[in-house]
Amino acid sequence: MKHGIMLFLLILLSPYEAQALCVNLAFGDAPSISTFVGGSAGYAVYDPQEYLQTVSFEVRGEATGATCEYFVTLSEGQSGNANQRTLSETTNTLNYNVYVDSGKKSVLKPLLTAAPGEVITGSFPVAIALTQTNKHEFFWTVNPQQIVPTSTMPYVDSNLTLGLYSGLLSLSPTLVDTKTITLQAHVDSSIDVSLVESGKPFDIGETAQLVNFGILESGAERGFDVVVRSNSGYKVTMQSQNHQLMLHSLSPRVADTVAYSVIFNGGGVDLSTGAAEQVISGTGTTPATGATFPIEFTIGTLSGKEPAGSYSDIINVEVIAN
Repeated sequence: MKHGIMLFLLILLSPYEAQALCVNLAFGDAPSISTFVGGSAGYAVYDPQEYLQTVSFEVRGEATGATCEYFVTLSEGQSGNANQRTLSETTNTLNYNVYVDSGKKSVLKPLLTAAPGEVITGSFPVAIALTQTNKHEFFWTVNPQQIVPTSTMPYVDSNLTLGLYSGLLSLSPTLVDTKTITLQAHVDSSIDVSLVESGKPFDIGETAQLVNFGILESGAERGFDVVVRSNSGYKVTMQSQNHQLMLHSLSPRVADTVAYSVIFNGGGVDLSTGAAEQVISGTGTTPATGATFPIEFTIGTLSGKEPAGSYSDIINVEVIAN
């Protein structure tokens, strides 16, 4: 009985052989600084809208006769946490983050923590051209309505590194290039005033109040609230058009006037000079709902001989940077 010899040929294909070497793979054009642009100029702390920033960059490589796979990562930055990056100035911070896609479905992360989809991927196909260029984008935004002070210097995160790797995320990739980028935001000075009915919240559209006393009586009281919203020092001034007197609608032919007193935030105010008088000042920031200051008007003593008709005064309330 003859015994045949059977040969078994076992061929093991390493997955690394499927990755073509990328020749002279490197970052091309890429900005070193990206500055946040909001609805006005920079970051407005009371603006509820989100503004997505786009950063474009290039990756270049040379043709190798085979496909070159690569991906791009981003370091955690100064926060040490890719899930919540921060911009900062001396003592204050702004939360922000960077995303692979404009829909913000995936945060752009560093190699050690990135999962599939959390890096920017690309490839160069087999091509005749010696040098090939791919264009890429990532997206970042600052979370809206973070109430921080305005600053002469921008809020920055300068500890950011883009990493360019040849290969695939799951197959021992090789770091081939890095690029340092700084993200920054200038915080706008935001100062607004709202004149609302007593007890009502801040309303950017409410900037005038009609104080109607009806039939005038001595000692009658009316009032409203002045609500100030600010992320910097501010002062509030008041100015009476008629020197704190209510004039008859037929003035000057009818010379009679009605005096009244003013109390702002619990303190008396003298507007008799006709000049703008500072009634209060503040520092630091207010919440998005603002800081509320009640104002009260009281009719003085009437003689009973005042001519019938309408009496009025106009008071300007202004808030300005302190």
